[in-house]
Parts: sequence; structure tokens; C-alpha cells
Amino acid sequence: MVSPYRYDPLLLPTLGSAAFIGAIALYVLRRRATAKGALPLALVALLLALWCLGGAAEVAAADRATQRAWFLLRDALTIPSAVLALWFALEYAGLERVLTRPVVAILAGVTFAHVGLDLVDGGALAWSSVWWNGAQVQGTRTPLGLVFAGVVVLLFVLSTAVLVLLLVRSPAHRIPVALILAGQLAIRVLYPIGVFRIAYVPNIVSGVVGFDAVAVMYVVALLRFRLFDLVPVARETILARMPDGLLVLDPAGRIADANEAALRLLGRERRGVLGQPAAMALAGSPDLADCVLDAGASGEASFETTGGNCTCQVSSTPLADWQGRPMGRLVVFHDITALRRVEARLLVQERALAAAAERERLARELHDGLAQDLWLAKLKATRLATQPELGPEARALTAEVTAAVDAGMAEARQAVTTMRAPSEAKEGLRQRLARSLGDFEDRFGLSVEFDCGADLPVLSSRAEAETLRIVQEALTNVRRHADATVVRVRGAVDDGHIVLEVRDNGRGFDPGSVGATAYGLAGMRERASQIGAEIEIESAPRRGTRVRLVVPVGAAPRVEAAPA
Repeated sequence: MVSPYRYDPLLLPTLGSAAFIGAIALYVLRRRATAKGALPLALVALLLALWCLGGAAEVAAADRATQRAWFLLRDALTIPSAVLALWFALEYAGLERVLTRPVVAILAGVTFAHVGLDLVDGGALAWSSVWWNGAQVQGTRTPLGLVFAGVVVLLFVLSTAVLVLLLVRSPAHRIPVALILAGQLAIRVLYPIGVFRIAYVPNIVSGVVGFDAVAVMYVVALLRFRLFDLVPVARETILARMPDGLLVLDPAGRIADANEAALRLLGRERRGVLGQPAAMALAGSPDLADCVLDAGASGEASFETTGGNCTCQVSSTPLADWQGRPMGRLVVFHDITALRRVEARLLVQERALAAAAERERLARELHDGLAQDLWLAKLKATRLATQPELGPEARALTAEVTAAVDAGMAEARQAVTTMRAPSEAKEGLRQRLARSLGDFEDRFGLSVEFDCGADLPVLSSRAEAETLRIVQEALTNVRRHADATVVRVRGAVDDGHIVLEVRDNGRGFDPGSVGATAYGLAGMRERASQIGAEIEIESAPRRGTRVRLVVPVGAAPRVEAAPA
């Protein structure tokens, strides 16, 4: 029985190429779970290995029918290889979103149609004639076969265009992508030499040599430049999902890449910043632009975003290639807006505690100093009034001194109570107002009507103390200047604000005629400003006075912005 195959000098190198490319396919296939693009690349390598095996079988075939069968098989592998090459290029470049269902369906349809052309009726639909020229199998394509040959060229052009785009836009991918393109160029140069009879080289030889060139380039890219350590999956898991904003700048200071966090912070679209100089893209945020453009420093920048003011810690790290040559910089934006707000709140609380401690100290000094001195003065004035040698005029003056000392002592007690109230009292604002008004009525004999139907919302200790002090200052002004018989105090809640009114039936005054010496009114306005409240004072001669205080429920002491 005669064997259908025979030995040929091209057999061993062709089989060696098949083994070499098959080994690369198995190596890449093991990375398919962790690297995008690994699966289509492995499948391409497997098809190339099959092509080489088909070529070996073709040159070793002893009869024309067997040679024709292997020739048609090799041709049937061209479009599947081109489709998988395009799939790899799109995934490696992070453009897999292009592979929509309609696109995949079209590519699959073209692939199956082409394979069918070579397998149905002995390939007569794709090849008008196939013959042996004494050294290799050759054929003439039908018009339909030429169409599918053009599809192969188009697919390779598309995959090359995707890789060229990646080469231009991503400095980190340039060396491995350049190696891939060099390998593809080898196929485009070597394979047509035999196919189009540019030189007398069997097309199997030119094809195998081209595939070997591609394989060598991929080996260098895989082992020397770690091809799949730069795949877009790393960008998605490390860059795109990081909470910190990241900008990649090329050596010319243009924005080569930006993750989603950076785009959110800047309020920009990706296509609006990529390729732009950083100075132009960040022109609306001068502080941020200064930090980004200063390559050797890190700093803090505040800028306006769609969500309000934002503060970021900006740091810059130089990027270099495998030879240490500079490739650009990586700029990181760490959002510290929440931290600065917490620091501001802590500063407010710290100052409020300091103010409370200072009030407590002043209260002790008033109680232990001024109040004791006034008590001693009253004691001596009382003893003086009992002296028999005093005349009527002296006794009247002594009585006036005693009354003035009593008033001073009442003021001192009221001040001590107000200063110590935030730390000592446990009741709410309504109860504290009622207690304060009752004390005022008892001490000075002035009728006070208090109207507050329900409990008032809780304020911060500082805001509550300042509110009480403003009401007490209004009552003091009534006692001293209004000559009133009735005072009405009303409390209510309106749209998230506490509204307090102090109204009297006294003689009133002209607010426009009050000079800078009216320290009581100025002090009330200053206290209101410190807690973000609004105060209105309405009065006219012989028509009484109305003081209206509006305090926001979230009132807190205002502080100046502290330097970071």
C-alpha cells in the first residue's frame, strides 16, 4: 500500500514552527482568566499552528487530491484568524464595547460563510481552479473568493488601526504594541511574496516565516516587556475604580489619560480633556493647575465643582520606561474636603468650649469679686443709714445708694446665671426662658407675659446662651430706658427657625438717632451675628419697642476659615 504522504525538506521547519506557535498559544491561554485579550490571542496562535500543520501536510502529501484538501483548509483558517486578531486588538486597547451583538453576529456570519466556501463542493465557490505548479499548490479565486480575500485584508487593517491608536494614545503600551505591529508587518511583507509570485518562494515558506516573525515578537513582548501586565484590566481595577483622581501626563504636559474620579472632580468629559495641555484643561481652577504643573512638589488646592467647593491633596510621581527614560507623570488628587469640614467643626467646638470656659471664669470672678464688693457696699450703706447724726438729705442719698447697689447686685446675679447656664442647666430653651423671665419679674417688679405654646428645638450650647443673653439685654433696656408697665415675650418655630419677640408698651425711641454709645443694641447685634441669627429692632417715640430675633435651628458659632 502506497503512503499518501512523503518526506519533504520543508516538513521539519514547518512542524517546528507549528510546535513553537502552539507552545505560545498554551502559555497565553493560561493567562485568559486574569488578562483581557489573552483568550483571542491564544486562539489566533492555535489557528496559526494549525495553518503550519496544514502546510506541513500539504508539502508532504503524495497525491493532488490530498494537497488540494490541505490547501483549502489553510485558506479556510484565514478569516477566523483575522477576526480573532481584531478581537484581541479591541480587548487589549480597552475597546471591547465595540463588539456589540450585531457586530459579533456579522463577524460570525462572515467566518462561517468563508469556511463553507472552502469546504462545500471542493472549494469550487471560492476557487475557480487549483493546480500543482511542480513546487506548490496554487489557485485562482472566483469573484466571491476575491470578496472574502478583501474581507481578510479589511479585518487586518482594522486591527492594525486599533493598535496604532493605542500606540499613539498610551505611552505605557508603546513598546509591546510596536513589537506586535512589527510582527504583523512581517506577515504583510513576507506572505504576499510567494502568493503573488513577487519572487520564487513557496507561499508555505513565506507564510511560516511570517508567522515565526510574529511569534518571536510576541515572545519578546510577553517575556521581556510583560505584555499582559499592561492590559486594560489593570486600569479598570486599579485606576478606574480608585476613589482618588488620577491624571496621566505625557512629557509635553498633555493629559494622556484620566480615571473616572478625576473626571468627576473636574466636571469634565473624557473626550474633552484627553490630549489637551493640562494648563488649558485646568484653566478654570488656578490653584489646582499650579499644583498639577509643578512637577516637583505636592500641595493642597481648593476649587469649585458642580457639587460645591472641593479641597484636594495633589501629588505628582514621574513615570519612566524600562530604560529609565521619562515618559510623563502620574498626578493623584486625594479629596480631603470631608476632612477639612470635620476640622472646621472641631475648631468651632473647640472655640465654643473655650468660650464656655471663659464665661465660667468670668462668672466666678463676678461672684467672688464684684458681687462680694457690692454686698459689702450695701452692708456699709445700710449701717450708715442707721447713724442718728445723719440729716434727711443724707438719709435720702443713702437710700438711693442702697437701691443702686441692689440693682447692681441683681445685674451681677443675672450675669452669673447667664454665664453658667450652658453648663449647669438641664432644661430646654423654653424652660430656661421662663425661669429667666420669672427671675426678672421678681427682681424688678415689672410684669412680663410669656407666650410659648410648645417646647422650642434644641440649639447648640453657644447659640442657646447667646439667645438668652439677647433676650435678657432687651429686658434690661426695657427696665432702664422704656419706663414700661408691661413686657410681652413670644416664642414660636417658623420654617426651621426659632422666632423670639420682646415687645413693651414704653415710651420708645428713634432708632436713627441712636449713636455709637448705644452699647446694648450693638452688643445684641454682635451676639446675633455670631450665631448666624437675624435681629430686628422697631421703635418709635411713645409707641413702645419691638425686638425680633430669628435663630436658625442649626445655629452654630461662626468662625473664620483657618489656614490648612
